[in-house]
Amino acid sequence: MRLAGLYGPRVDALIFSSATGRMITPWKDYLSPPGRAALYRDCNRRCRSAFENQRAAIAHIFEARRPAAIACLGAGILNDIPYARFIEAGATVHLVDWLPDIVDLGIASGVIRKSGVGAPECLYCRLGHIDAEDYCCNYRRTETSPAGVCDAFRPDPDAPGWCRAFGRGDLPHVHRQDVTGGYAEAFGAGVADKLAGVTSWRQAFKRAIGLANQVKGQRSRLAIPDRSIDLVVSSMVISQFEHEPYDYFSKQAAALLGAPTAQEEVRLRPAMETLRKTLVQNQIAGHCDEIARILAPDGRCFLAFEVFHRAEDGGAWRLVEEMHGAVAALDRRFDFDIDGCPDLVGDTCFRTNGGRSVVYHLLLAAKAGP
Repeated sequence: MRLAGLYGPRVDALIFSSATGRMITPWKDYLSPPGRAALYRDCNRRCRSAFENQRAAIAHIFEARRPAAIACLGAGILNDIPYARFIEAGATVHLVDWLPDIVDLGIASGVIRKSGVGAPECLYCRLGHIDAEDYCCNYRRTETSPAGVCDAFRPDPDAPGWCRAFGRGDLPHVHRQDVTGGYAEAFGAGVADKLAGVTSWRQAFKRAIGLANQVKGQRSRLAIPDRSIDLVVSSMVISQFEHEPYDYFSKQAAALLGAPTAQEEVRLRPAMETLRKTLVQNQIAGHCDEIARILAPDGRCFLAFEVFHRAEDGGAWRLVEEMHGAVAALDRRFDFDIDGCPDLVGDTCFRTNGGRSVVYHLLLAAKAGP
């Protein structure tokens, strides 16, 4: 799940536009906001309980299918992923997100739990000596180590689920990559050049639309082998495509041109919608293509996306129109396994700080041959 309000300008790494005398933030720095560790931890604290149903749904399909290899695309801080269950079952786990450090913090946040008698218990120490070393590079256990934790254990009084000595090892497999097959990243990286010398919002949108179409053929693969994943999880990722990288472009254009007037917004609305639609469609296509590539022939993809949203301040429920296009894109690439897990498929409503959402769950299978 993406973090609302996460992204912001980075004042020590900006591009200067000689045409306007103003600065814009490069894409790579936009994804790396200052103080991001505190932002990630705050998101974990505020939002984890809201995604309990998401974690339960994923755990349900995991228990039903017992996959040997799992890929979580857009894993974030693991708020909606039953990560501990995957590790306890011995699955090979790939966690993918383009935000630096966020997955590492998600992994570290749930290391320590309470045993039945209230003693600290480490997720990785319970795996046994050899496996624990793969997950924590600081693991040290002797015959005199306390039950449930190793000799390196250092509790964090401010964060009960953390061990201050934890250091991520070689596992799980963490990939800092773009889950749209590189499309969103290619667009974001090209924005600064396209905005150089712009003198109007109309010109900025024209160049951005051209860039959105130009980079359509630029794809990069995730560092996951073809047809190797038994369960792909994409939870609330597609829902975020309507925000980024469109928001990045609009913020950088505003930094150069100033905010558009109300009258300008009316005139610009067709261009806004064209750009947003182009970005969403191409990101969904890239995302679906990568899922289809890594999904094993008899594997499944759990997909959850927002279909209705209601703002925190009330008002009417809004249909997330882009998701209708997402379903059509899925239909072209996958079969819908409605009967494979009937208790899973359907919708659920949950609340976050951004409002209330109706989220639909789907189970996808590789497209049957002709």
